[in-house]
Amino acid sequence: MVRIKVAIYEDNNGLREILSSIIRESEEFELAGEFGHCLDVVQNTKAFAPEVVIMDIDMPGRTGIEGVKELKSIYPEVEVIMNTVFDDDDRIFNALKAGATGYLLKKNSLATLLTAIKDVKNGGAPISPSIARKVLQLPFAAGTDSNSTYNLSEREVDILKLLSKGFSYKMVASELIISLDTVRTYVKRIYDKLHVHSVTEAVHKVFIEKKF
Repeated sequence: MVRIKVAIYEDNNGLREILSSIIRESEEFELAGEFGHCLDVVQNTKAFAPEVVIMDIDMPGRTGIEGVKELKSIYPEVEVIMNTVFDDDDRIFNALKAGATGYLLKKNSLATLLTAIKDVKNGGAPISPSIARKVLQLPFAAGTDSNSTYNLSEREVDILKLLSKGFSYKMVASELIISLDTVRTYVKRIYDKLHVHSVTEAVHKVFIEKKF
């Protein structure tokens, strides 16, 4: 079994140990480092090669959002899930704009962490339900005309919005009453039209870059 390599960035020692233990105890994951700050996030990523990073926002020295921005500029293929207590619009928007793939609230992330990591590796964008509602109300999610969505069809935009809320392909298929293969076909078309390779890149390109 190929295990997913995960790095943890969390300045609360107790919570960091709990998160690390969850990763260690699962046969599907490998812990690729646990850190109390993200000042050395690029060096750590070079040394331990995580595929997924769990990133707190409020940390000493620099914020997790700043860490994500630097990390993604060097290692765009690494997926980042923010794990935070903050649910304000500014931090959500800035985290997604910096390149975060998911956004979880600490109050419910322990129960969903492993699923979120697997979702993000399968092309999803795991977001806590209350955050998903806020995401769709942010300015970058408002426009759906052809010019602001790179000529995506209405159905393709619908699929991209569901994926941005953390829906898996299977959940999208159920929501829109289409087959799983049809969802995959639509996603491939979206990627081809936008010249991207992930849901996060697609969301940024369609809903963020065109608005800001």
